[in-house]
Amino acid sequence: MGSTSMDEVHLRLINSDKTCLVLDGGFSTSLTDVGLTEGETWSSTTNLQDPHVREKVEQVYHRFLQSGADIVMANTYHVAYKCDVNEGLVEQWMNDNIDVANKCIDDHLLMYKNVSGTNKFRPLLAVPIGSFASTINCRATTANREQHENDDYRRRLGYGYKKSELQHYFNVRLADPILQHIVTQKVAALGIETVGDLLEVQIVCEILQTKNDFFAKNNIFVWVSLTCLTDEIVDTGSSIDSCVEELAKCPQVTGIGVNCTQPIFINNIVKRIKKVLIKFERKNVLIIVYPNSGETYLSRALKEGETNHWKKTDSNKNWNFADAALEWIENGAHIVGGCCRIGANEIADLVQELDKIKHQLKKAK
Repeated sequence: MGSTSMDEVHLRLINSDKTCLVLDGGFSTSLTDVGLTEGETWSSTTNLQDPHVREKVEQVYHRFLQSGADIVMANTYHVAYKCDVNEGLVEQWMNDNIDVANKCIDDHLLMYKNVSGTNKFRPLLAVPIGSFASTINCRATTANREQHENDDYRRRLGYGYKKSELQHYFNVRLADPILQHIVTQKVAALGIETVGDLLEVQIVCEILQTKNDFFAKNNIFVWVSLTCLTDEIVDTGSSIDSCVEELAKCPQVTGIGVNCTQPIFINNIVKRIKKVLIKFERKNVLIIVYPNSGETYLSRALKEGETNHWKKTDSNKNWNFADAALEWIENGAHIVGGCCRIGANEIADLVQELDKIKHQLKKAK
C-alpha cells in the first residue's frame, strides 16, 4: 500500500494470538430478530432519529459485541439503497451510523472493563459499503435468491447498467469527506461487499487506486468480498478467478473474500482465492468469509402459504455454522463471520470453539 506500517486488522491478528479473527453476523436480519419489520431494517440506516429504530440498532450492536466478535461492522450497508434519493445526505447517513457504532463499542467496553475473561482488546470497527446491485428495484443482492421474472436481465455484466452509473455510485460513497470521517472515528477497516460483477470489481479497483495516497497514509484495511452463484462464478456470471485476479492486482485491496453466498461453496472459493494470491505474490492479503445461512431469499411477492422471505433448502439442513467455519479457517480463511440469517448466537458459538482450540494449543506446548 506504499507504507511500511501495518493496518490495525493485521496487527490484531498477530497480537491476539488467534488462529483467525471473528467478524459479526448479518445486521439486517438481526434487526428483524429484535422486532423491526423487513421494511424498517432497510430504512434503519437513514432513520436513526426514530427512538424505536435507534434502540433496536444499538441492541444488535450490543448482541454482537457480547458474542465476542473481534470486528463489528457499522450499519452502513443500506446507505446503498438510497442511491438516487437524497444523495446529498449520504455523507451524513454514513457518519451518523459510524458514530452510533463507536458509541456502542465504547459503552460495551465500559460495561465489561472489570469483568474477567472478557476481550482485552477493543473490538475493531469496520464500515461496509454495499454493492451497486442493492440499488436495483426489487432485486436482492445475495446470489442465492428466487427472483422475479426479470432477474435474468440483471445477470449481465454491470447488472445491465452503464459503467458511468456504477462509477458515480462508488464515487459518492468513497468521497473524501466520508473517508476522512472514517479516519477520525477509529475505523479500522472498509469493506466493499456483496459485489457480484466483474465490471463492478474493476470500477472499485480504479477508484481505490485514485485514492492511493489516502490509504497509504492512513493504513486503512480495505477488503472486497464477492457474492457467488456457485463455487465458480459470481452473481452476474463472471468467473470468480477473473474477479479475484483484478483485486489481487490492486495494491489498495488488503483483504479479499466472499459474503452472502451459500456455505456449501465456501471451501472451494477459499481455495480459489488462495491460488490467485499465490500467483500474484500477495501473501499478506487476508481472506475473509462471511456467508449467509444457505437459505434462499424470495426476492418477490410471497405466494399463498409463504410467511417468510427466507426459505430453507436441502443445502442448509443439519448444517452447523461453527463447525463449517472451523473448516474454512483450516483451509486458509483469516477472518470469519456471517451474513444474512447468521446472528449473535452463531457468532458466540464460533468464538467459544476457537477459544477451546486456543486453550488446547496452549496446553500442548
